[in-house]
Amino acid sequence: MRISVFNSRELQGVILAMKSFDREVAKEIRQHTKAMIAPEWTQAVTERAATRLEHRVLAKTARVAVSNQNVTLKSAGVGRKLSGGLLPSQSWHAVEFGGDRTATRTYEARSRKGKNFRVTRRTQAQLRPRNKTGYVVYPAAAEIIPRLASLWTQTVVRTFHEIIERR
Repeated sequence: MRISVFNSRELQGVILAMKSFDREVAKEIRQHTKAMIAPEWTQAVTERAATRLEHRVLAKTARVAVSNQNVTLKSAGVGRKLSGGLLPSQSWHAVEFGGDRTATRTYEARSRKGKNFRVTRRTQAQLRPRNKTGYVVYPAAAEIIPRLASLWTQTVVRTFHEIIERR
Protein backbone atom coordinates (compact mmCIF):
# COMPACT_ATOMS: atom_id res chain seq x y z
CA MET A 1 0.00 0.00 0.00
CA ARG A 2 1.41 3.38 -0.96
CA ILE A 3 0.62 6.92 0.07
CA SER A 4 -0.68 8.86 -2.93
CA VAL A 5 0.79 12.33 -3.34
CA PHE A 6 -1.51 13.54 -6.11
CA ASN A 7 -4.04 15.11 -3.72
CA SER A 8 -1.57 16.94 -1.52
CA ARG A 9 0.56 19.94 -2.46
CA GLU A 10 2.66 19.45 0.68
CA LEU A 11 3.61 15.91 -0.31
CA GLN A 12 4.35 17.01 -3.86
CA GLY A 13 6.64 19.67 -2.35
CA VAL A 14 8.40 17.00 -0.29
CA ILE A 15 9.05 14.91 -3.40
CA LEU A 16 10.36 17.92 -5.32
CA ALA A 17 12.64 18.80 -2.40
CA MET A 18 13.91 15.21 -2.15
CA LYS A 19 14.87 15.29 -5.85
CA SER A 20 16.98 18.41 -5.33
CA PHE A 21 18.93 17.12 -2.28
CA ASP A 22 22.29 15.43 -2.69
CA ARG A 23 22.54 11.69 -2.01
CA GLU A 24 23.79 11.89 1.58
CA VAL A 25 21.06 14.31 2.64
CA ALA A 26 18.36 12.22 0.97
CA LYS A 27 19.74 9.05 2.61
CA GLU A 28 19.65 10.64 6.05
CA ILE A 29 16.09 11.90 5.48
CA ARG A 30 14.96 8.41 4.41
CA GLN A 31 16.54 6.89 7.53
CA HIS A 32 14.86 9.41 9.85
CA THR A 33 11.54 8.98 8.05
CA LYS A 34 11.64 5.21 8.42
CA ALA A 35 12.58 5.50 12.10
CA MET A 36 9.57 7.76 12.70
CA ILE A 37 6.96 5.92 10.61
CA ALA A 38 7.80 2.24 11.25
CA PRO A 39 6.74 2.16 14.94
CA GLU A 40 3.50 4.01 14.13
CA TRP A 41 2.58 1.54 11.38
CA THR A 42 3.46 -1.51 13.49
CA GLN A 43 1.41 -0.20 16.40
CA ALA A 44 -1.61 0.57 14.19
CA VAL A 45 -1.62 -2.95 12.71
CA THR A 46 -1.02 -4.60 16.09
CA GLU A 47 -3.92 -2.73 17.70
CA ARG A 48 -6.35 -4.07 15.10
CA ALA A 49 -5.17 -7.68 15.11
CA ALA A 50 -7.63 -9.58 17.27
CA THR A 51 -6.66 -13.22 16.82
CA ARG A 52 -3.38 -15.00 17.30
CA LEU A 53 -3.30 -15.85 13.59
CA GLU A 54 -3.70 -12.17 12.65
CA HIS A 55 -0.87 -11.24 15.01
CA ARG A 56 1.48 -13.84 13.55
CA VAL A 57 0.64 -13.26 9.88
CA LEU A 58 -0.10 -9.52 9.69
CA ALA A 59 1.14 -7.67 12.78
CA LYS A 60 4.56 -9.28 13.25
CA THR A 61 5.38 -8.81 9.58
CA ALA A 62 4.39 -5.11 9.32
CA ARG A 63 7.18 -3.15 7.63
CA VAL A 64 7.78 0.26 6.03
CA ALA A 65 9.84 1.04 2.93
CA VAL A 66 10.85 4.64 2.29
CA SER A 67 12.12 6.02 -1.00
CA ASN A 68 12.62 9.53 -2.30
CA GLN A 69 9.23 9.40 -4.01
CA ASN A 70 7.06 7.38 -1.64
CA VAL A 71 6.43 5.59 1.61
CA THR A 72 5.22 2.00 1.22
CA LEU A 73 3.34 0.25 4.03
CA LYS A 74 3.81 -3.52 3.99
CA SER A 75 2.52 -6.51 5.87
CA ALA A 76 2.84 -10.28 5.43
CA GLY A 77 5.71 -9.93 3.00
CA VAL A 78 8.27 -11.56 5.25
CA GLY A 79 8.27 -14.50 7.61
CA ARG A 80 8.61 -18.23 7.47
CA LYS A 81 5.93 -20.89 7.40
CA LEU A 82 3.78 -21.24 10.50
CA SER A 83 3.58 -24.57 12.28
CA GLY A 84 0.51 -25.63 10.29
CA GLY A 85 2.20 -24.87 6.97
CA LEU A 86 0.64 -21.46 6.24
CA LEU A 87 3.04 -19.15 4.44
CA PRO A 88 2.15 -15.52 5.32
CA SER A 89 3.28 -14.06 1.99
CA GLN A 90 0.96 -16.40 0.06
CA SER A 91 -2.10 -16.68 2.33
CA TRP A 92 -2.33 -13.24 3.93
CA HIS A 93 -5.54 -12.40 2.05
CA ALA A 94 -7.49 -15.12 3.87
CA VAL A 95 -6.40 -13.71 7.23
CA GLU A 96 -7.07 -10.08 6.25
CA PHE A 97 -10.40 -10.50 4.42
CA GLY A 98 -11.75 -13.65 6.07
CA GLY A 99 -12.98 -16.81 4.43
CA ASP A 100 -16.00 -18.97 3.73
CA ARG A 101 -16.44 -20.56 7.14
CA THR A 102 -18.72 -23.27 5.74
CA ALA A 103 -16.10 -24.52 3.24
CA THR A 104 -15.42 -28.23 3.66
CA ARG A 105 -13.05 -30.80 2.27
CA THR A 106 -13.90 -34.47 2.16
CA TYR A 107 -11.38 -37.23 1.68
CA GLU A 108 -10.99 -40.98 2.12
CA ALA A 109 -9.08 -42.36 5.09
CA ARG A 110 -8.25 -45.85 6.27
CA SER A 111 -8.49 -47.10 9.84
CA ARG A 112 -5.84 -49.20 11.54
CA LYS A 113 -7.94 -52.27 10.91
CA GLY A 114 -8.00 -51.50 7.17
CA LYS A 115 -11.54 -50.19 6.82
CA ASN A 116 -12.08 -47.17 4.50
CA PHE A 117 -14.21 -44.24 5.63
CA ARG A 118 -14.90 -40.66 4.57
CA VAL A 119 -13.68 -37.67 6.60
CA THR A 120 -15.14 -34.17 6.25
CA ARG A 121 -13.14 -31.22 7.57
CA ARG A 122 -14.15 -27.58 7.82
CA THR A 123 -11.04 -26.02 6.30
CA GLN A 124 -11.63 -22.31 7.02
CA ALA A 125 -13.29 -22.43 10.42
CA GLN A 126 -10.41 -20.56 12.06
CA LEU A 127 -10.92 -17.51 9.81
CA ARG A 128 -13.26 -14.59 10.35
CA PRO A 129 -16.31 -14.22 8.05
CA ARG A 130 -15.63 -12.52 4.71
CA ASN A 131 -15.28 -8.74 4.80
CA LYS A 132 -14.32 -6.94 1.59
CA THR A 133 -12.88 -3.94 3.45
CA GLY A 134 -10.52 -6.07 5.53
CA TYR A 135 -10.09 -6.48 9.27
CA VAL A 136 -6.54 -5.41 10.13
CA VAL A 137 -4.19 -3.89 7.53
CA TYR A 138 -6.61 -1.94 5.35
CA PRO A 139 -8.49 -0.23 8.21
CA ALA A 140 -5.15 0.54 9.89
CA ALA A 141 -3.84 2.09 6.68
CA ALA A 142 -6.99 4.13 6.14
CA GLU A 143 -6.70 5.62 9.61
CA ILE A 144 -2.96 6.19 9.76
CA ILE A 145 -2.09 7.42 6.24
CA PRO A 146 -2.94 11.09 6.96
CA ARG A 147 -0.77 10.97 10.10
CA LEU A 148 2.08 9.26 8.26
CA ALA A 149 1.96 11.81 5.47
CA SER A 150 2.20 14.57 8.04
CA LEU A 151 5.09 12.81 9.80
CA TRP A 152 6.90 12.36 6.48
CA THR A 153 6.58 16.05 5.66
CA GLN A 154 7.69 17.15 9.13
CA THR A 155 10.62 14.73 9.14
CA VAL A 156 11.90 15.96 5.78
CA VAL A 157 11.71 19.60 6.86
CA ARG A 158 13.23 18.99 10.31
CA THR A 159 16.05 16.76 9.07
CA PHE A 160 16.96 19.18 6.29
CA HIS A 161 16.97 22.01 8.82
CA GLU A 162 19.25 20.03 11.17
CA ILE A 163 21.65 19.23 8.33
CA ILE A 164 21.86 22.91 7.33
CA GLU A 165 22.58 23.93 10.95
CA ARG A 166 25.41 21.38 11.19
CA ARG A 167 27.17 22.81 8.13
